[in-house]
Amino acid sequence: MRFKELIIGDKRITDQKRILEILDKGGFNWLIDSEIEDVQIEIKKETIIWHSGNFYSGTWQYGIFKSGNFYGKFENGIFEGGNFEGIGVSGIGITK
Repeated sequence: MRFKELIIGDKRITDQKRILEILDKGGFNWLIDSEIEDVQIEIKKETIIWHSGNFYSGTWQYGIFKSGNFYGKFENGIFEGGNFEGIGVSGIGITK
C-alpha cells in the first residue's frame, strides 16, 4: 500500500483515491510520481510532513522528513530523522 494515512487538520484520510486527489490539488505531484510504500504524511501550511514509510525513488522537492527510509533525491527541505541513503542536493540535516 502506498499511503497508510494523510492527516490534514483534524482529519485522518486512509482512502488511497482521496489522498491522491488531495495531493494533486495541492501541487504535490512530485510525491504522487515517486515510488513510495507504507507512508504516513501530514499537510500543514502547504508543506508535506513525512511521519513514516519508505521513499524508494523520486525527487523530494520540499517538506519535512521526520522518520522512515529515504533512498531518492533530496532537493530541499528538512531531514529530521530516519535512514538517509539517498542523494542530497540541498536541505537541512542531510548527511550525504
